[in-house]
Amino acid sequence: MAQWIEVKVRYDKMTDSGKTVKVTDPYLVDAVSCSEAEARVVEEISSFVNDFNVLNVGKTKISEIFWDETGDRFYKVKVNFITIDEKSGVEKRKASFILVQASTFTDALANFNKGMKGTMADYEIEAIAETKIVDVYRYQAPAAEPAKVAERVAADKGVQRAVKKFRDAIPEGMKVSISASLSDGTEIPERVVVDKSKPRNDDD
Repeated sequence: MAQWIEVKVRYDKMTDSGKTVKVTDPYLVDAVSCSEAEARVVEEISSFVNDFNVLNVGKTKISEIFWDETGDRFYKVKVNFITIDEKSGVEKRKASFILVQASTFTDALANFNKGMKGTMADYEIEAIAETKIVDVYRYQAPAAEPAKVAERVAADKGVQRAVKKFRDAIPEGMKVSISASLSDGTEIPERVVVDKSKPRNDDD
């Protein structure tokens, strides 16, 4: 489950009129810790801003994000999920916060309803508000070192069986290059090449 952490950054920004002003922009990061979120934002911001300060890093109550790549802003929806207490028959409401990417308030509502389509639970929208979030960075798994991946390839019996089965299925005279991954989903950096374009020596 995603853990969305907000990182606020302050820096000088040039306005359309050519004036330099101080701005504080919040960014949202899917990360396992606040330090990881801060490092990710610093890496991203450094590509277009030379001088900036990280003012605050903190976990948010956002549980999910409904994406729309055509949207240029983010709206926070407070939605109450309604349940009935079996003993007392009293309605109970549990608040949840969902971020919706959209260009307008109307689009945000439409995208929210689209994202909730098929939900069996009863709910009501309490509020929809535009946020100041500039960008959202999804989780990025750390790249595995090639040497460690090679060691895991050699030890992964599932990969060995798949390679043998794939090689046997390729007709003689063909050369095939494919991408591959380990049994746990880790991608192998280099492409796997099976070359049967040259005659094999029976002594090999």
